[in-house]
Amino acid sequence: MAFSKFLSRQKPPAPSSAAVADPAHNDLRGDGERIYLVSMASYPNYGDELIARTWLRYLAEVKPAAEVWLDCRHPASASVLFRGDHPHLTTTDTLFRVLDLASQEWEQRSITGIVTDLGSPLFDLQIAEMNRATTLHLLGGGFLNSQWPLNLGLLEGMRASAAVSGARLIATGQGLTPNAGADFDGFAHVSVRDRESAALASLEAGLDDAFLGLPPAGMPLGDVNEVVVCVQSDAIGEDSFQGFLDVVEDALKDPALKHTRLTYVEALPGADYRGYEALSQRGVNFGRFVPFSEFWTAPFRFAPGQFWITSRFHHHLVAASRGARGFALVDSGEYYSTKHGSLIELGSGWLPVHPGETLPAVADTQGQHGFDEAHSQKRREADALYRN
Repeated sequence: MAFSKFLSRQKPPAPSSAAVADPAHNDLRGDGERIYLVSMASYPNYGDELIARTWLRYLAEVKPAAEVWLDCRHPASASVLFRGDHPHLTTTDTLFRVLDLASQEWEQRSITGIVTDLGSPLFDLQIAEMNRATTLHLLGGGFLNSQWPLNLGLLEGMRASAAVSGARLIATGQGLTPNAGADFDGFAHVSVRDRESAALASLEAGLDDAFLGLPPAGMPLGDVNEVVVCVQSDAIGEDSFQGFLDVVEDALKDPALKHTRLTYVEALPGADYRGYEALSQRGVNFGRFVPFSEFWTAPFRFAPGQFWITSRFHHHLVAASRGARGFALVDSGEYYSTKHGSLIELGSGWLPVHPGETLPAVADTQGQHGFDEAHSQKRREADALYRN
């Protein structure tokens, strides 16, 4: 019998005697469970990392005895980024290697064939470990769309693995625009984070996964004493990038922002540094630059007295939840307008700003209302998946 065929026929290990003796205890603690998370985290980019950390820390609370695997593009990076977030965390790149192999011109097998039959000696052992999961969970984000169509293969790979192991298939906080026809057939639970994605998937609109980790703000608005800026250069056109720089310059002329500290923060290392460099060359004098490494490990202090000018969706989400006001920089594409629009509809109090449009006044922005309930709603979803 070929080694790969032998691996594919192996069964998951039997539950421990403790797991059999007290099933109610195990349901809560996670004994005998292998929870397999699939994520875009590890690049790094703040939003994907925030979502992964949020779920890992939640599982550390409710399933501390479970094995938790995080399948992502860069497992070595993930092992550092999420060190200590769950006591039994293993990072891997299994499913992404499957997608890469299936996309090769010389490869004659499908994603399903590779996951089901193995025959990829370099990482057959990894696939066999994935095929022992009890839950396969696709974490949220905006990666199942026409901008990155190859990512739809994650759904096929997860279905194939579940067919081997009998694992429960779930997906949370998905953003599906621009539409690429994501198919969640076979999934026991799916939630999406915006109204447009809900229409595509014939579901009710849900929330971004990051809301799970955000406690209620409970803080009043304060006077603006810090302006925080982040202008991305990735995933947008050059015209939008230059237009965003113009918006920042114009916004800083608003009397409400005079005599405030200027801070620039990175969400995506390098791609966001370009915005800092360009604005500095235009004469914007930032008091400090916060690289992603510091932003992630410090961690950064979000506060009600801040005013944000950023194109980054998760900056918008987290800063607004802490009471900060801001402008959301939005280009003409469907991707970012949908994301930022979902938060504004929810009650972030921020205003969208498009390049070339008349700039609103800082005084017209408001503090968030509705985000506290969003946290509670997301917590109920997570508890229904992992506590019931």
